[in-house]
Amino acid sequence: MSFFENFLMYEICFPGALTGETEVECPYCQTLLTVAVADPLGEELYECSECARTFEVDWGEGTVRYETGAQNTP
Repeated sequence: MSFFENFLMYEICFPGALTGETEVECPYCQTLLTVAVADPLGEELYECSECARTFEVDWGEGTVRYETGAQNTP
């Protein structure tokens, strides 16, 4: 196996590596969303198409940040 074959296998592990899109679940309403991934190691802000709330995904850390509490009720 050559160096480049190993590199390609590593790249496929990142969200959106092949298509530029991946699926993520909305932390508010649990709707499965297909989202664009511009930087597979960066942070991106998304808005849910169902509940219209926003959340941030840190692809490098693999974490989702969102607000909790009464201000998020529809």
